[in-house]
Amino acid sequence: MSSLVIAGRDRCLELERVIADRARSGDLGLDDALDLFDELLPHARPASARAFNQLLTAVSRAKDSSASALVVSLFNRMVHASSNKVAPDLHTYSILIGCFCRMGRLELGFAAFGLILKTGCRVNVIILSQLLKGLCDVKRMGEAMDLLLRRMSEFDCRPNLVSYNTLLKGFCNENRVEEALELLHMMVDDGGGSCPPDVVSYTTVINGFFREGQVDKAYNLFLEMLDQGIFPDAVTYNSIIDGLCKARAVDRAEGVLQQMIRKGVKPNNRTYTCLIHGYCSIGQWKEVVRMLKAMSTHGHGPDVVTYSLLLDYLCKNGRCTEARKIFDSMFEKGIKPNVTTYSILLHGYAAKGALTDMLNLLDLMIGNAISPNHHVFNIVLCAYAKNAMIDEAVHIFNKMRQQGLSPNVVNYGTLIDALCKFGRVDDAVLKFNQMINEGVTPDIIVFNSLVCGLCTADKWEKAEELFFEMLNQGIHPNVMFFNTIMCNLCKEGRVMEAQSLIDLMVRVGVRPNVISYNILIDGHCLVGRMDETMKLFGGMVSVGLEPDVVTYNILLHSYCKVGMMDEAMKILDCMVSDGLKPDVVTYSTLLHGYCKAGRIDDAFGLFQKMLNNGVTPGVVTYNTILHGLFQTGRFSEAKELYLSMIKSGTQWDSCTYNIILEGLCKNYCVDDALQMFQSLCSKDIQLEISTFNIMIDALLKGGRKEYAMDLFAAISASGLVPSVVTYRLMIENFIKEGLLEEADNLFLAMDKSGCAPNSRMLNALVRRLLHRGEISRAGAYLSKIDEKNFSLEAFTTSLLISLFSREEYQHRVMSLPEKYHFLKEVNK
Repeated sequence: MSSLVIAGRDRCLELERVIADRARSGDLGLDDALDLFDELLPHARPASARAFNQLLTAVSRAKDSSASALVVSLFNRMVHASSNKVAPDLHTYSILIGCFCRMGRLELGFAAFGLILKTGCRVNVIILSQLLKGLCDVKRMGEAMDLLLRRMSEFDCRPNLVSYNTLLKGFCNENRVEEALELLHMMVDDGGGSCPPDVVSYTTVINGFFREGQVDKAYNLFLEMLDQGIFPDAVTYNSIIDGLCKARAVDRAEGVLQQMIRKGVKPNNRTYTCLIHGYCSIGQWKEVVRMLKAMSTHGHGPDVVTYSLLLDYLCKNGRCTEARKIFDSMFEKGIKPNVTTYSILLHGYAAKGALTDMLNLLDLMIGNAISPNHHVFNIVLCAYAKNAMIDEAVHIFNKMRQQGLSPNVVNYGTLIDALCKFGRVDDAVLKFNQMINEGVTPDIIVFNSLVCGLCTADKWEKAEELFFEMLNQGIHPNVMFFNTIMCNLCKEGRVMEAQSLIDLMVRVGVRPNVISYNILIDGHCLVGRMDETMKLFGGMVSVGLEPDVVTYNILLHSYCKVGMMDEAMKILDCMVSDGLKPDVVTYSTLLHGYCKAGRIDDAFGLFQKMLNNGVTPGVVTYNTILHGLFQTGRFSEAKELYLSMIKSGTQWDSCTYNIILEGLCKNYCVDDALQMFQSLCSKDIQLEISTFNIMIDALLKGGRKEYAMDLFAAISASGLVPSVVTYRLMIENFIKEGLLEEADNLFLAMDKSGCAPNSRMLNALVRRLLHRGEISRAGAYLSKIDEKNFSLEAFTTSLLISLFSREEYQHRVMSLPEKYHFLKEVNK
């Protein structure tokens, strides 16, 4: 034997030994495996198949998107370069089939399977399970079932647990959980070839039921698993707890936690995080805090996922200050916030309008080497757009590039939409062109925003050009696309332009729907064109479209708005004769119309008819009737109605409280109103400043000044700030009582607080002061009216003329601002 042959054999043995050692120790990375393959290939011997298999396995497991393709390439080299030295064995083919399946090339997997059969080798369950998984991945469940239950036995293979669990997972992924349950029970009944289900089998199907929202079936299967003597592990318990929490059955989830502890299975970080998520989702912050303490007691600390859940809950509830404290504490505990954590807090600041805090946080994120993604930048873009800060939005858009991030279609869409909405259509077109030049393909949302903007800016030719460009790109607008544009035009009162789009729709093969006509009918109603409205209504019917409840509600609203109640009732009769059932909106619209027209008897009769027809009134309906009854002095009926609201369990809103309190006060039942107000405060109901204004007004009118002062002082303790109405009521009362210094001081305090006086307030104060003969002070407030470019109200002007037409006041005209000195001449 030549020395070269001996050296080659020795090198081959050495390489095989190195490969085996590296594979055994788990220290065989992708690059090393490729290098060793290149070195082994020229020296391979028949026994080298094992070493090649170890190298192919290492490559297939590498975290590289091209790993499977690399294995196929290596396999081909192995076959062609050393076919006379080493042949692929069953394990080699198994690796190859697995790679083909992961690549989505199932047909090649079956081709490789055919090669095995040709070699006469006996296939094993591992190879068949690979093919089974491949079939499940491409949703060929019927073939997968056939392979498991029939074909495996033909190849003298008995399916194992991996085979069954693969098929169970396949069914669940396809939302065919009932079929998965049948297969599971087949395994239980021993119909699956002596292969009873294990904890993985049950957990897979339980998760499937949870994903479909079938909570009871999932939980019952969990109990069945226990009855079968299969003990859940931490993964199963976490799945059950997570599923119950997502279904907001947190009490049951906590029961499972207690059972888990009793059975000696230790809860982990994920267990507590699932429960924290559950309590956050149902708004029980105290329970969240309790769960955090329990988590700590059992030796687990919140991780970045847990913290993100806490921040999400607080931010969604407007508690950004608390969220920021928790966010800052993460750094103290050595937990690094990730992109999701930052985006949650950024969104919280954006929703609250705290844009300075939002921008500072974005800078902190960049400073901490956390790269903002497209979603993060879009949060900031949307926030600036919402607050009409378009230049700032453009700046942030440009900042993306400085961070090495090219804007995507969503970012472009957000900015283009904002530019269009705020009249900067030319800038929007420039951004659109920039987008095209950068290879970002616009979607239908971008086209919709830009076409809307161009239509609004009267650039119809450009809009039509863009529209046909969209068609050329293969983006076909649907009816929603046109409806959005028509809706925007109608909101601006440009109904005829909106109506012209109907012809364009028909031209491009899009059939207008009921919503299209409803938008146009509503548009004509808004501008008072009732004749056009009825023409459209008729045209809609003539093209075979049936008006729906919304159509009739639009017409009813239009007639009610102008007080044409008899015509509105005819529309209602027409609606019923067309077989449509009036809904709560229908009745609420008519009730509001009757109350506005002072026809409270008709309103009350219609309300009774509504109840008799089985339509449940909402809070808006009740508010309408209550307001009408109180306005017409029908106090006893109003009281009876709000008591029936309580019995029916209707949830009151702040408007309901205000109507009842104001009704009680106007009907000289201030003590009853006060009792109700105190009850609301004791129940920790979040009141509005308008509620305080109603009570302060009533107390002042009733001469209970001290009580009103106490209530004014209590406003800030309730987390509210006085409004211009609050200040007007208090200052007017000070003037009425002759407490002029106090009135001036409170006005100054109001100004310092950032609450600006409006025209109504200043006119009211001028009149109060004139009535008291305080001409100089009235003059000071007249100057404020002029400074703010407000107008004098007719009552104020009339009072000035009436007062200074009297001789005893003539000499005091000079105390007023110079523009009012003409009043000296009114009596001459």
